[in-house]
Amino acid sequence: MELIYADGWDKAVVNPLTADAAAARDAEGSPYSVILSNGARVHAVLDISWDDGYCGISRFDAKSRLVARHVLRQGRPGELFLRSAETWTGAPDAGEYEFPHVAAWHSTTYKPDGLRIDQDKADGDRGGLSVTQGHEPAPRVPVPPFGQWAEVLALAGVEAGDVAEAADHRLPVRTASEAPWEPPRSMSPGPVEDLFEAGAERAVGDRWMRLTTHPVGRLRLPSGRLVATDPSYLPDDSEPFAVSVMPGTYPVTISVATFTDDPGHHRVAAVRLEIAAQQVARWEMALKADQDPFDLDSEEFFGFGVDAGVACFVDASEVAALADAWRELGGLVAPRHAVVGDGRMVAWSSGWGDGSYPTWIGRAADGSVVCFVADMLLFDDDDEEEDDEDDD
Repeated sequence: MELIYADGWDKAVVNPLTADAAAARDAEGSPYSVILSNGARVHAVLDISWDDGYCGISRFDAKSRLVARHVLRQGRPGELFLRSAETWTGAPDAGEYEFPHVAAWHSTTYKPDGLRIDQDKADGDRGGLSVTQGHEPAPRVPVPPFGQWAEVLALAGVEAGDVAEAADHRLPVRTASEAPWEPPRSMSPGPVEDLFEAGAERAVGDRWMRLTTHPVGRLRLPSGRLVATDPSYLPDDSEPFAVSVMPGTYPVTISVATFTDDPGHHRVAAVRLEIAAQQVARWEMALKADQDPFDLDSEEFFGFGVDAGVACFVDASEVAALADAWRELGGLVAPRHAVVGDGRMVAWSSGWGDGSYPTWIGRAADGSVVCFVADMLLFDDDDEEEDDEDDD
């Protein structure tokens, strides 16, 4: 078995790397790939990015068909756990592109709480799907030192045998401006503080919007469990975030963006619920108890849905009592926000309208919660023309 380092594999070795260059990437946590060849065919590929706590292992058969895909993620420091495993079997005469659709497919996913989920398609895409669940700890291995791949390969069912760095392999090679893969990096919060920089101007397509900030009152959190949702979804969508705070009453600030060439057209950019008057040292995605960030692919996020053009913050204990509050809110065009029931709910018009929006948690250097920020993704879409019907 010969070992080749590269940016990745895409029916060819993409942008080969020297062993020293690959080792440097490994040390700094940057993405790279390890390709194992068996003669003139690829046998297995490891896609590695330690900064992202990620190792993906693909195994190929003698016909260069993908027959197994394992994903390992870093849980505890220095340790990888098997997050998911997929295998395709049977269909010996199927071609490379047909094979994953007609072969029998099996998938196993391990959750951090010990839940194991198995899915099967005995007839590939032509048949039904069966799902079973149970509890079983995920298999774990140490994060391997550079060059010592045997243990992670064995976890993925790859028998590498004797492996040596290839001096002159027979696989095809090509260059490309980008690597053929990227680690599954969920959406990052970006510079959240900039959303509350009063007077700052931000580009939206070829136009500009100017930010203003407005204190709009205080939100009562009698239980300390915050819910972010479309108020018309209450009480069906009322699960609070897993991170709670001390019960209390906390100030809310809304950031509004106004088109510089159309002062009558403004939108809510973000809403901040301030828990403590401290500086934010880091941001993280607000998650509900059943949400697992390892389920997110590149640029994905867990957010709250909006279908009526309005979003809100409310305490979990107030959900039932405020289930019909949305009927009195209207479109929140002027102003773009409302405080309901003496601080029992804060509502606002949602960015460009309906969609899904993330909430970020700001933490202090000691890990304590400083704030929650609902990001209306106002500046992530170049098309600002999705006006709601109340803007006429």
